Amino acid sequence: MQRFLSYIILFFLLSGLSACLHFAEPVLDHNAQLAEYQEAEKGVNALLMNKGVIDQFSDEIYSWWGANGITLSRKQDTFKVVINNVGSAYVPFGREITSIDFTTSHLLRVRMRCEGKSSPVVRLDLKDNMGRTTNAMAVQNRVTANKSYQDFYYYFRDKYVQAWPDKQIVDSTLISSVMFFVNPGMTDWTGVLYIDEIEALPLDSLPKKESKSSLVVDDFSDEPSAWWVGSSKIALEKEADIDILKITSDGAGANYETFGRAFERVDCNKSPIIRIRARAEKKAGDKNPKIRIALKDNNGYTSNEFDIVQEIDSSMNYKNYFFDCRGKFSQTYPDQHSVNANAIEGLVIFINSGGPAFYGKIYIEEIEVIDEKKMNELLKQ
Repeated sequence: MQRFLSYIILFFLLSGLSACLHFAEPVLDHNAQLAEYQEAEKGVNALLMNKGVIDQFSDEIYSWWGANGITLSRKQDTFKVVINNVGSAYVPFGREITSIDFTTSHLLRVRMRCEGKSSPVVRLDLKDNMGRTTNAMAVQNRVTANKSYQDFYYYFRDKYVQAWPDKQIVDSTLISSVMFFVNPGMTDWTGVLYIDEIEALPLDSLPKKESKSSLVVDDFSDEPSAWWVGSSKIALEKEADIDILKITSDGAGANYETFGRAFERVDCNKSPIIRIRARAEKKAGDKNPKIRIALKDNNGYTSNEFDIVQEIDSSMNYKNYFFDCRGKFSQTYPDQHSVNANAIEGLVIFINSGGPAFYGKIYIEEIEVIDEKKMNELLKQ
């Protein structure tokens, strides 16, 4: 028995010693290696791939797609886009491309023209390889209807940001899709858009614009084809035989319904007053309508932080209404930005913004960007 116990004790002593002397086999993993620098993946340089040409429609258009209400076809070397009541619902068409690095360009030239009863806004968004889209800031141009081909420039520097469905940074080095919208969020448009070429260009190819010190935005001597309407509750037409714009409001107000137009670049640091000569017609017992304005700069930012508002009298007499924009060049929606007062290129007008619905008409005789001196002179008359 004693000898048996000795063997047991010896067995455990040897087992313990074996455990103490055991060394685990070495295992190589990434922690045992020196980290190596790996450059982030990038697409092909936009200016080098096919000499910058995204599409010139010399081949079939298999890479292009269109949503409901949009029919795509190719005629010789021209891309034909037939559009039927598209706009308010943000219906796109577009194409997939080889991943492209736009950081050496940021600029696209689109050569196009259109046929239709009005001049549509054509917006262009870029999408990266993760599906993030440059939809935070509208990069768009108005294409004048029934004219010959023109070059339109889409400038994306500092605009690689997604706002919907959530805020994200778009990877400008891996752009994999281009998407076009016609009259996005505006009145539905019917017509034909022709695109001849899409090309990436270096920034120094962007035509330089000089800002005017003052500007007549519109005297309505022509049809209001340069104007856009953002809601079916607002209709615009030129009065027959006179230079007057008639705006018919069918309940605009609560949903911030808008209309507006682009114009030549103007320096609103020098001329910060918008003069609108107008009058209104309303139903008996209703209140006079209120007009609110916002100005849009060359980067697409809109001065919507402050209420710049005037109440329009209901009478047969036209009056000058002065909208003073001094100190109010800032945007809060969809995000916070300063608005470049030196390069204002658009006007947005609201009727009873966020307020009671207005049923009636507003007549505008002239819209002008003026300085304080001219405003004071007109007030003395």
